[in-house]
Amino acid sequence: MRKSSLNTAASSLSAKAMKTLPKVLVYFLFVSILTSGCQHKSDPGSILLSGQLTTPAEDRVHLYFIDTSGFTPVDSVKPKKNGEFSFRFTPDEPGFYLLKSGERQPATLVLHPGDSVFVTLTKNNISNISGGREAAQYGLFSANVQRALKRMDSLAMVIQQSRHSRDFLQIKNRADSTYASIFNNLRYDAVRFLMDYPAFLSQLLVINGKLRQAAFFEAYTDTAWFFYTDSTLRDHYPANRYVINHHKRVAELKAILSEEEKARTKLLAGGKAPLISLPNTGGKMVTPADGGKPYTLLYFWVPSDALSRKSNPELKNLYEKYRSRGLTVYAISLDPSTERWKTAVTMEKLWWTNVNDTLGLRSAVAGDYMINSVPVFVLLDREQRVLDRFISLQALENYLTKVLPDKPG
Repeated sequence: MRKSSLNTAASSLSAKAMKTLPKVLVYFLFVSILTSGCQHKSDPGSILLSGQLTTPAEDRVHLYFIDTSGFTPVDSVKPKKNGEFSFRFTPDEPGFYLLKSGERQPATLVLHPGDSVFVTLTKNNISNISGGREAAQYGLFSANVQRALKRMDSLAMVIQQSRHSRDFLQIKNRADSTYASIFNNLRYDAVRFLMDYPAFLSQLLVINGKLRQAAFFEAYTDTAWFFYTDSTLRDHYPANRYVINHHKRVAELKAILSEEEKARTKLLAGGKAPLISLPNTGGKMVTPADGGKPYTLLYFWVPSDALSRKSNPELKNLYEKYRSRGLTVYAISLDPSTERWKTAVTMEKLWWTNVNDTLGLRSAVAGDYMINSVPVFVLLDREQRVLDRFISLQALENYLTKVLPDKPG
C-alpha cells in the first residue's frame, strides 16, 4: 500500500510537471524575445542622444538631419517634467544633426554610429555638449563662435547708441578693431581645428563656417585648406555624402583655377590691355584710360550675381583705402538689362566709373579678357598694360600693398 501510494504520488507530480513545463518554456521564450529586442536597440551602431532642458517647459525637443540639400525631421520627443529627454536611432553613416526646442539656442551635432552624446539646451546661453567621437570637440568650437556673435551684438549696440556722440568715429574705429580681433582669433581657432582633427567630419562645418557674413576660409585665397580637407576626409570617409559633395565642389574649384591661370597667362603675355569703350550710366562712351590715374582696376561683374553683390561692399572699402594712392575703378557690368544695372549702381552707391555691355558673357570684351565667370579683377598701369588678374579681392589687396606707395605719387 505504501509503495503504491508513492507510485501514485510520483505519477501525480510528473503529470503536474508536464503541465507546467510548457508554461515555463513559454516564459523563457518570452524573456528571450525581450532580451533580443533590447540587444537590438542597444546595438553598436545605434546612437544614444540624451539631454536636459535647463528650463523645463511643454516644448517638444526636435531632432533634424542636416542633409546636403536641407533639413529632414528625424524624431521629436516630449521631455520629462524635470527636462530630461533622449533619442535612440541607428544611422547609415556619420552625419550632421540639429537639436532644437522652442526658443532655446539650438545645437549643431556631429554624430557617429555608436555615439553616446549628452546635450544641455538653455534658453539664453550656449549649449553644452559632451561625449561622442567628435561631438564634444566641435561643440567647443561652435560655442566659441556663439560667444563671438554675442560680443559682436554688444559692439553693434555700442555703435548704435553712440551714433550722435561727438566721439562716434573714435568709438566706431575701436569697435571695428575689436571686431577684427574677434574674427582673427576665430580664424586661428578654425585653422587649429583643421590641423588637430584631420579625421573629423566636422572639418566640413569649420571650413564652410562664417562669422555673420565673413567666411573663415575663402575658396579662392584658401585653396590649400579646401584641397587639404578634401584629401584627408576622402581617406577616412570615401563614401560619405558630405565628403562626396565637398569633393565635387573642390573639383569645380580646381577647374575654375585652372581656366583662370590659363586666362591670366595669356592676358599677361599680351602686354597691352585689349581696348574697351562702353557707355556709362549717362550714355557717354568712356574708356579705362579716361580715369588718368597711375592704376586702373577693371572690375567685371553682373548685378544679379550673388558673388558680385558680395564683392561690391568689399571693393568699395578697398577703393576708399587706395584711391588716394592712385587707384581708380572701371566697373564693367555684363548685364543684358540696362535698367537692372543702373538700379544696382544707384542702390549700392557705386560711385566709380560704371559701364555696361548688354551682350554679357558673349560680348567681345568678355571674350578679349577671357571672362567665363564673375567677379574678375584686372589691374592696369598708366600705360594700360596688364599688371595682373585676380578672382579674389584678398589676393588683389595683397598685390596693391606691394605696388602702390603709402602716399599719393
